[in-house]
Amino acid sequence: MTRQLLLVGPRADLLPGTVTPIQLPRGDDRRPREALVMLGSDGEPRAYLNRCRHLPVPIDGGSKQYLTKGGEYLLCGTHGALFRRDDGMCIAGPCLNLALERVTLVEESGLLYLLV
Repeated sequence: MTRQLLLVGPRADLLPGTVTPIQLPRGDDRRPREALVMLGSDGEPRAYLNRCRHLPVPIDGGSKQYLTKGGEYLLCGTHGALFRRDDGMCIAGPCLNLALERVTLVEESGLLYLLV
């Protein structure tokens, strides 16, 4: 399978404390997939597959609510798991010590792309 670059948009459009969902091509299991793109605490962009490590469900459960109220953690609304934004590691919940699957980001001329 050939990998391709999927446009996210200008890096400057990523705002602290926000998450940008990007639809991905379907996986080998033919399920819909989505990447969550955000800035880490260091201001560098991060991307994770929107799939809880406890069960293969989107962490937002379709609600488009990805972060805890303070925006400090990614929240699995189904299981209550908390994932650090900087590395995707689960720090509380049924998938403790497992990390969200990273999606590779590529930056070219101020534009961000996902390598899918």
